[in-house]
Amino acid sequence: MEDQTYGEMYGGEEYTGVMAGDDFDDNGIIDCDDGDDDDGMLDLGSEEEESVIVEPTVSVPEVETISKQEQLRMIHLRSHLNQLTETVKHHRYLTEKTREEQKQCRNKIETLETERDQVFKEIQGAESDNNTSALYRLRSQHERICTEIENEQKLETLISERLEKEEYELAKVDVERGKFLLQEDELIKREQQLATEKTDMALARLRKEEMKARKGEEILRKREKNYIEALKAQQKQQQMHLENAQKSHEKHSKYLKQTVEKHKVRQEEENVRYKENMQKKMDMLLKLKGDITANRENLKALHARDKALEKEEKQKEDLERRRILSEGGNPDEVLLIRKRLQEVDRAKTDFHLDQKSKQAAIMDKILLEEERMKKRKKQLPNLWVDPQKEKAKIVGPMKKKPLRVFKEMDGTSLFDEDEAAGVRFDMAELEKMAEDAADREVDAVTKDSELEKPTPLPDSSDSSDAESDDELKVDLAEPEFEGLWDHHKPYKVPKDTESTLKLPGATKMDKEIMTKVLDKHRSGIILKQVAAGREFQGCPFYSKPDVIHFKDFVVGHTYKKKVTLTNVSYTVNYCRYINITERLKDFIEIVFDPPGQMSAGLTCEMLVTFKPMINEDLVGEVNFLSQTGPFSIPLHCTTKKCDLSVDTSVIEFGTTVIGETLRRTFTLTNKGALGTKYEFFKVTGSKQRSESAAETSLGRLTTADTIQANSPDSASVMVKKETKEQPPAKKALDEIDKASQDVGGGSEEGHQGEGLSAVDGEQPPEGEENVITESPGLEVSDHEDYGSLDGMKVGVMAVGELEPFSSVKLEIIWQPTIPGKVDTEFLISFSDPLSESISVQALANAIDVPVWVERQTIDLRICMYDRLYQDTVIVNNRATTALRLKFEVCKELRNHLELLPKTGYIQAQSQFSAQLKFLPRQSLFEEAGKFFDKETGVLEAPMTIRVADQTAPVPFTVQAVVTTSDMEFDTTSIDFGCCTIYESVKTTIKLTNKSILPQEYGFVGLPDYLEVQPDDGFGTLLPLETIDLEVIFSPKKARDYKFELNCKSLINREFKIQCKGVGVHPPLELSHQVIHFAATALYDVSTTSLHVVNSHTSTNEFTHPVPRIGKGDIAPVGPTSFEFVVPEGAPLTISPSVGTIEPGKKSRIQIRFTPTLPENSIKKEAVRMGTKMLELKAEREYQEKLRKEKEEQEQAQTSSKNAKPGAKDKGGAKGAAKGKSSPVAPTLTVEGPRPITPPTLESITKATPAYTAAQGSLLRQFKGSFRSYTIPCYVASGECSNPGELPYSIHNTLYLEVHCPIVKPTLVVISDNGNTCLDFGEVSLGQNITKTITIQNISNKHVELRSSIPDTSGPFLMLNALRLLPPEGTHTLLMSFTPTAGRVDEEIPEEERTTTPKFQEVFKIYTGISVLHVTLAGKGVNPVVDLSMPMENGVFNMGAVLVSEYVEKTFKMQNSSSLSIDYCMKLESLSLLRHTKGQELPEFVKRDKKAKSQVGTQNNSGQNVFDLVPSEGTIPPGGTTEVTVTFAPDHASDYYSDGIKIELFGKEESHSFKIAGMAKPRIMYVDSGDSRFPNVESLADVLSDGTDEEEGRQAMEPVMLTLESVAKEDEYVPASRELHIGCVRTMAVSQKKEGRKDARGSKNGEFQFDNIQPIIAKGFSIDPQKGMVEAGVLKPVTFTWTPPPGHDPNQIVDGTVTLTLKGDITEQFKVMLRAMVVSE
Repeated sequence: MEDQTYGEMYGGEEYTGVMAGDDFDDNGIIDCDDGDDDDGMLDLGSEEEESVIVEPTVSVPEVETISKQEQLRMIHLRSHLNQLTETVKHHRYLTEKTREEQKQCRNKIETLETERDQVFKEIQGAESDNNTSALYRLRSQHERICTEIENEQKLETLISERLEKEEYELAKVDVERGKFLLQEDELIKREQQLATEKTDMALARLRKEEMKARKGEEILRKREKNYIEALKAQQKQQQMHLENAQKSHEKHSKYLKQTVEKHKVRQEEENVRYKENMQKKMDMLLKLKGDITANRENLKALHARDKALEKEEKQKEDLERRRILSEGGNPDEVLLIRKRLQEVDRAKTDFHLDQKSKQAAIMDKILLEEERMKKRKKQLPNLWVDPQKEKAKIVGPMKKKPLRVFKEMDGTSLFDEDEAAGVRFDMAELEKMAEDAADREVDAVTKDSELEKPTPLPDSSDSSDAESDDELKVDLAEPEFEGLWDHHKPYKVPKDTESTLKLPGATKMDKEIMTKVLDKHRSGIILKQVAAGREFQGCPFYSKPDVIHFKDFVVGHTYKKKVTLTNVSYTVNYCRYINITERLKDFIEIVFDPPGQMSAGLTCEMLVTFKPMINEDLVGEVNFLSQTGPFSIPLHCTTKKCDLSVDTSVIEFGTTVIGETLRRTFTLTNKGALGTKYEFFKVTGSKQRSESAAETSLGRLTTADTIQANSPDSASVMVKKETKEQPPAKKALDEIDKASQDVGGGSEEGHQGEGLSAVDGEQPPEGEENVITESPGLEVSDHEDYGSLDGMKVGVMAVGELEPFSSVKLEIIWQPTIPGKVDTEFLISFSDPLSESISVQALANAIDVPVWVERQTIDLRICMYDRLYQDTVIVNNRATTALRLKFEVCKELRNHLELLPKTGYIQAQSQFSAQLKFLPRQSLFEEAGKFFDKETGVLEAPMTIRVADQTAPVPFTVQAVVTTSDMEFDTTSIDFGCCTIYESVKTTIKLTNKSILPQEYGFVGLPDYLEVQPDDGFGTLLPLETIDLEVIFSPKKARDYKFELNCKSLINREFKIQCKGVGVHPPLELSHQVIHFAATALYDVSTTSLHVVNSHTSTNEFTHPVPRIGKGDIAPVGPTSFEFVVPEGAPLTISPSVGTIEPGKKSRIQIRFTPTLPENSIKKEAVRMGTKMLELKAEREYQEKLRKEKEEQEQAQTSSKNAKPGAKDKGGAKGAAKGKSSPVAPTLTVEGPRPITPPTLESITKATPAYTAAQGSLLRQFKGSFRSYTIPCYVASGECSNPGELPYSIHNTLYLEVHCPIVKPTLVVISDNGNTCLDFGEVSLGQNITKTITIQNISNKHVELRSSIPDTSGPFLMLNALRLLPPEGTHTLLMSFTPTAGRVDEEIPEEERTTTPKFQEVFKIYTGISVLHVTLAGKGVNPVVDLSMPMENGVFNMGAVLVSEYVEKTFKMQNSSSLSIDYCMKLESLSLLRHTKGQELPEFVKRDKKAKSQVGTQNNSGQNVFDLVPSEGTIPPGGTTEVTVTFAPDHASDYYSDGIKIELFGKEESHSFKIAGMAKPRIMYVDSGDSRFPNVESLADVLSDGTDEEEGRQAMEPVMLTLESVAKEDEYVPASRELHIGCVRTMAVSQKKEGRKDARGSKNGEFQFDNIQPIIAKGFSIDPQKGMVEAGVLKPVTFTWTPPPGHDPNQIVDGTVTLTLKGDITEQFKVMLRAMVVSE
């Protein structure tokens, strides 16, 4: 940022770029290297390069460049200038800031002065108004404002000084900045020049780089050319090498084949060995698993045994506790002492062992040193001239320090027992704390209380009321002048001085003001006393005593004390009694007669009377006023207290030998007037009696958690003190008090065991319930009390009462039993709650007897019978003389234990070692039953060492646990039965260690077909442990086996088991005994295969092994059958499972593994999920009901509040009833969510969505599993029969083990509740339907998806591509289904192939780990539509209709298929191909009468002559649609027609038919005659026939009929033909009937044939000849021709008849008849 700003200021944007692109070194100097150095150039070519680029020379005018030193100077100058500029800105800112502060300060001073003037004016007004209260307030405000003004003025002065300083600094910096103005201008110019130089330099460098780049490109092209040439040469060389290699390969191929075959054989052998090793390892792992399970069971059993032992020990402890309690002891204390003693013994044992090891190390060093010394003596014999002198120089063994057994012997005290808080005190700290407490008490009473004499004065407060009366009667004082004391009245203080001034009608404020004024006035009475130029300061009167102290008073008595006041000022003075402390007024009465003026040194007296009413300490003072000022005399009233102390706090016993008894006494003194009860007990080693049941460390008490168990008086005091706070506990505390008194009055031991007082008088905090429980006293038995082990105990006077001003002597007794220093603490507690306990410390040192054993207990640990164990007994002598020792063994153990030597001498201050030999025999229990416990095996043998001239022997104990060395099997024989040579049989045996020592074992001498696992039959048995061992029998050939299983222990003991088995060689064998499937995901498929081989081709047992059972018959050679039986529930499929194999052949077996979730688990998960959904639904319904009810109640309350008050009266009784029914407090009637009925397992089926949802949930939760299945393969000779009926032998059974690891699938389907079947349902053939299926990656890795290719000729197709799927990512697949009829013939029955083709395909999605199988299914339905319409020769005839009228007809379409059909009806006349088809020749021209186009005459207007409604729509399955056809011609024609096509789903043509109609100009017409014109309407105008004007009628229209009679052998078959006469139903209004206005015209027509006689003669007949034709009816007329007799068959007979039609008009038709005879 700084570089950019700098460049913009002095060089613009170009300079900024140059500065940014320059290289700076560490010192900030710009590196202006122009690139000419060799180090900075690129090595882009060599000397051999042909192309040379010559740099152009540019003439540059010579300008003096700026050197690097100059640049460095410029940089430093610019930095200095920038720094000066920043300094100027900084000082300018500080100056402005200071000026602003000065301005604000001056403004504040002006504001305060204005406020001061205003307050001053208010003060003047208050003085004039005599408003005293306001005056004081305003004066204080005025003083405060004046103080603030002074402070502000001082602040202004400081600010002004700071401003001057800042202005000075600013001016100085400006001057300094001005010195560099010229240099700055020059610097700017130089910087611009530098920027220009940089730019030029950059351009020159750019040109050089471009030249070098061009040169580099040429070099690169040359290198590419060389590279291409080298590449071609390399390819040529490679081709040559390839040809050589091919020749070499052909030459060595024959040798390679032999090597490959050998390698294959070797590899197969390696594979076989590897499989065998793996099988062994797997078996070992399985055995290890079983062993681990067995060990766990053993550990559980051991744990249960330990728990039982703990429970038994606990029961024993409870019994011991009860016993101790019944004997009156403290069970916690006794058990704790016993536990501590055991710990001490263990610590001593560990110490001795450690000491022994160290001694052994020292001995090794000594021996090594002796060897060295011997070598040195041999090498330098002159150095050892005087061996006696050197012997004297040898230092003897150091004296061992006594063992410090107890933790309390290191100077601990009672207060060390607070381990929780970690607080530790010593006696010095206790004394210091006691002195501080005493000092505080003295300071609270008086400083001079220690100066009081113990002898009471006559006027002392120690005298009673009676003594004070006697002293008043005896008065030996006489007045100095007669009459001075006669009739003298004592002075009384005026009431006005004691009471406040009473102002009638004055307020409280007035009284306070008046009091202050009087005090001020009185203060003016005090005068300064100056004498001889010295001013008197201090108390003017001296009081004797200095403190008026009523000590040890009793409530109800009266005490008096005279006080003498002496004037100690310089001159005349006076004193006057003012008052006494307010609290003392009720108890103290002052009698004082002011003496008036008193010269210096004169005295006066005052009588103080004290009448106590409460038993509390009182403190106050008596106030006087003298001429020089007020003074006071302290007054203290104290109750009776105890002053307890001892003459010494440390008692020294000195040093003594174990067994002696010493006594020391000390004095306990009470110097106070209050007696108390005391209790003297030992603290060290005792257990405090408290309410806490938790165990604490021995000798340490937790003061924060324990409560003092007080003596009887202390308990009673506490009861009294807590009576106010806890009245209900009074009775309980009284009972405790009585109980404590009973304990206090017991024996000496009871006195010594009384409760401890609280440390430092500490009381429990308020709010806690203090319940003092009685605890039995501590016993001081040497064996039961841990505290008595140090030998210290209290004397007889342990509990007693200490009278006031008396003393008592207490005794401490020491009887040491253990050597070492002893530091024991005793405590004296008192019943007085105000008296602190006193600690006394006892110090002593005990020494042991001279001979002692290093190890008091020699632990041989665990020993076995009939084995020798040795140890060393080390005896020490601390005496200065040699002693004789004799080792004694009790006679019961002399056959088992021996000490050698039996007698010996130990030298002074040295050691003696004896050898201990222990050989336990089986008769140990019989011979030494009292020392040996047979159940536990523990031996405790007491040994004795007799020392000469010493009465007390030295005992020690030999301990050992004796156990057996037996191991035991749970069986004596093993029968393995029959086992094939391809498999192994294992059995489990239990090996038990009967010893309590671990024993190593091993199975040795095992044959090659036998194996013991785990650890190959070697291991270690823990004490009393039972392990499971697996004995594996793997026969190598078919025979009978008998052998021994031998187990040896480490001590060479043997344990044997007899074993037998039969080896079986089965007729068949498996290529693989174990199948390992790859990790297969759920609902995925894994397949593998193996072979079943029949290698039995010969029964010659001498050439090769033959199939047989043991030594039984040889299996016959021939076809052998097998059958695999898959265990029930296993996800395995074996195909084929049954088969027969010929000799020397093999059969391939395929195994398919399809893991799935258990159906029961899926159903349970579905029930759980369904129950949860029902609960949520019930909860939502409950919340909704609750919300609605609350809203209804709120609306009811709102409506009741908005109701008018008069509405109740208007309603009458109804209103009253409503008022009663209105709720006062609304209540909710909804109790809670409704109970739900969870679905049952039976209701969950695979078709339900809950099943698939539960399946998906379990798939996500699946953690993986491993399953192993053993599949038996039964073998039998001969052909196989039906499955399950194979006559096999159980001994020839083969077993196949299949390992099936199951993992969590990578992909799951999340659409359609996880259903992996995408069913398209029924789809019409040719129709395309698309559906989606969504998959999700439930693994924690990215998955690359790929899929199988659907059948290219099938109907399924995937429309979108797959992609990389991240964890928890989803992808939606688009699948389309287009059913066709191409594959239907192969999948469904023939009768259904045209209607219901079914399609199904499995679509696979691969993830690299698993495969997701998606089943695609669909049914192709052939849409079937049935038409219900009147058809005539495939033509839907609309009939005839008058021109410009229309006729409607309907027909029905019915959907006979099982799916909805979309139809569309199309007219051929509207087709785009209509005109193309119209270009063809018409029918009457072509020879074939088939017309491709069905379109006939159409309307001239361009509108459709035919119309269909509805022309398109959807027909539901089984539904029917009615279609209306409308025929509306616009001109007359008989050839109206059109083609109709019905298309289904916009593609397939279902039906096509022709529709035809005729348009007539009249209602009567004739039809069915021979055609006279083509059926194609001419485009030319048809001229109408001319009319006979004379007759006024039209010419008759001819109608032709041709009749053909068939001639047979001797007769003619009559020919007949029908002519149809029709009447059109018209729509004309004039032709409608009156009663049917909406109906069509229904006018009927008539017809009649005239002139029929001529044709009758020719053989023609007409039936009927006349008649009536109803409207809309086509009536047939039959013409019959029968050839007359003698007719010439070769002649044609013609005839004419007239047909008259009567309708809306009368018309005549000329019917021309032609008849002929034809042959058959």
